[in-house]
Amino acid sequence: MSGRLAGYAAEIERCLRGESGVKREELDDDKSGTGAGRGAGEFQAVKSYELTGGGGRLGQGQAGSTLGGGRNAPRSSPGGLGAAGSSMSSRAPKSTAAASSPKAASAPIMVYDATLTGFRPEEEEEDWKRRGGGGRGRAVRPSGTGRAARAGYQARAVAARAGYAAGAQPAVFKVMPNPPSTKEAAARLLNYIGKREDETGEKHDIEIFDEDGQVLATGGARKAFLEKFCETFEPPLENTNFLEVHFELAGHVTDAALSEALNKAFGAKPFIYAQDGQTVQVYAHTDERAGPLARVLAGGRDNSRSKALDKIEARLSEAMGAAGVVAKAEVTAAVSREPKAKYFLQKFVRTHSQVRHANGEPVLGAKNSTKAAASVYEQWRPQFSGRERRNAYHLLFSARAGTDANAVMAAARAVLEERAPGYKFVLAHHNDTKHVHIHAMVQARSADGERLKFYKPDLVAWRETFAEKARENGIAMVATRRMDHAMTRPFTKEHAGAYSRAQSDPRYQVSAKTIERVEAKRQRRLDGQSLVVNGDAIAAAWQKTVTTMRTAGVVGQALTAAESIGNNFLQFRRNRTGEGQPDPAAGRRTDQSGQKSFLSHPGMRELNALIGDLNMAQTPLEMRRQMARVNQALDNMRETLPPAHQGQFEQYREEVNDKMHDRLARLQFERQQQRRAGGGGEPIPEREARGRDLPTRDDPREPEQPRTGTEQEKVRAKQKDANKQKARQSEEQDRKTQRSNDNDYER
Repeated sequence: MSGRLAGYAAEIERCLRGESGVKREELDDDKSGTGAGRGAGEFQAVKSYELTGGGGRLGQGQAGSTLGGGRNAPRSSPGGLGAAGSSMSSRAPKSTAAASSPKAASAPIMVYDATLTGFRPEEEEEDWKRRGGGGRGRAVRPSGTGRAARAGYQARAVAARAGYAAGAQPAVFKVMPNPPSTKEAAARLLNYIGKREDETGEKHDIEIFDEDGQVLATGGARKAFLEKFCETFEPPLENTNFLEVHFELAGHVTDAALSEALNKAFGAKPFIYAQDGQTVQVYAHTDERAGPLARVLAGGRDNSRSKALDKIEARLSEAMGAAGVVAKAEVTAAVSREPKAKYFLQKFVRTHSQVRHANGEPVLGAKNSTKAAASVYEQWRPQFSGRERRNAYHLLFSARAGTDANAVMAAARAVLEERAPGYKFVLAHHNDTKHVHIHAMVQARSADGERLKFYKPDLVAWRETFAEKARENGIAMVATRRMDHAMTRPFTKEHAGAYSRAQSDPRYQVSAKTIERVEAKRQRRLDGQSLVVNGDAIAAAWQKTVTTMRTAGVVGQALTAAESIGNNFLQFRRNRTGEGQPDPAAGRRTDQSGQKSFLSHPGMRELNALIGDLNMAQTPLEMRRQMARVNQALDNMRETLPPAHQGQFEQYREEVNDKMHDRLARLQFERQQQRRAGGGGEPIPEREARGRDLPTRDDPREPEQPRTGTEQEKVRAKQKDANKQKARQSEEQDRKTQRSNDNDYER
């Protein structure tokens, strides 16, 4: 192997030796643009493909490509983006330059197509059935559409790994944070996309293209485009949550003192109030979610477990007391919709006498309650802090340094044409960095009212489409997953900004986690935790890729690289401690007769991922939910295991549950400590809390009492049973609480 793949495999080998924080070897920029076409003669499959003219083993049937969702017919969006006033109109004839270029016939693209064709969906179907068919312990026969979609996704994933092993670059597509929600924000983003700094540091206009391929070369053209672009923008959502509160005063209070106390209790929120002796009624705007509060009031507070109303009332009473007015607050009504808010306001003005504003001034026109309420509401409206709608998206398409910028631009435009038809957009190439990146601003809602959404499946589809269009334009690019490479998590714009500021200003402090996250990604480090938790799954995916590549007739360095990556992942998983210690489960992979144990079951991939997610739980409730998922996966495995493996499996399950209960107990202990510390009382002693919530540990401060082996086993067994019983009781209580809250919310 050579280049990037050699460095990639070498780093995994270094991880096997326990060397953490190793930087991945960078591919030379001069070679990155031509790396896709290197070594074409080393692939016997490619030679066969050329000799047979696309037939034979590699090209047998375009059905394989159709199954994978790829379209192998070259399609190039118009290029020629450098000339001022040029056009990229989609109605222009498609160029065939990409199809005849050397890059279009590069080895990684051919390996991708060959592996996609060599994928056998019937084997994937059998593997799916062996895993239990996706049902909970029972084989469910999927529909034809479901089988085709699953097989297509698996085929593209396997082919992408094969193309990456052959030297293709991974596709990078991002939805940038803080999208523009107003016309002013869209204008700022358009200005950012359409201006760059030159060598002297002065900003100048660069070419930006709209959805019709026209260059917006002048300020007038950009302004006209912005007007049409913002026609589908929607106004921000207003916060229309209101409460009606009843105060019972403990004694006589002057008007000035009452007004001052109410203003301190409700802060800057607008409100009106009416006093009748020792009783004060208030109708106020609030940041609380009034919908759930209204459901609690409608169902009866005695029948609800919600404490939200109690907290609001306690806070208001305390604030009034701090202002010198002793009063007991009670929330009597809550509304969350504007029509109801106006109706309750009008009713408040009509049913109470001497209604006053927050400043103590009387509400004018109280005899006509409808007009008076409408006037008050319009006076309040500017103070309603609203939530901005998502009216546009800021997208980014990236490629390695040295990649043809015109080809990347054509690919990005083709993606927008296919994935966002009918939406206005602009895009431009920023050439002020080594890598190639295309910025785009796209409407979130088309003229027909259709919304553009980016859920996780949508992001996967956009990335796959980008890779497909890049290949059609001669760029060796594949849509791989982060897990395929065990790469560290990407960092956000906020992380990068905090990191840069901390580097330039020593007074600015930033957390160690942020520094580690930014540096790990920039230095292309492998994620050791992903290797430990998902090493088996990653290795199995690469082994499946190797098998498919062999079936397709692919040999040479691509096959060698794929085999090496898979073997290194598997070896690292076996030596998961990182200290050269063997995997405790390695000896149990085969039983005494030499047969594979339950650890080779296909369901172990999902189980390992679920066990790895346990570390993400931050509360006891989250931990119990994760535990339920793990035990469900264990149940599914147990029903599909042969009788010979049941004994080992039960022992493994007991060990897993012991570790999960230990972590649950620790989370319970931490939560109880936080509650005690926040309640103002003295925290309970740590040893006392540990005795109730955690398994008993040996105290190094106390002399160790000698015990026999039998006594120690009995003590451990009792402790284990007690901990499990407590965990079950707490889990059942949380389930009842969650069920009650869900029912209240639905009502």
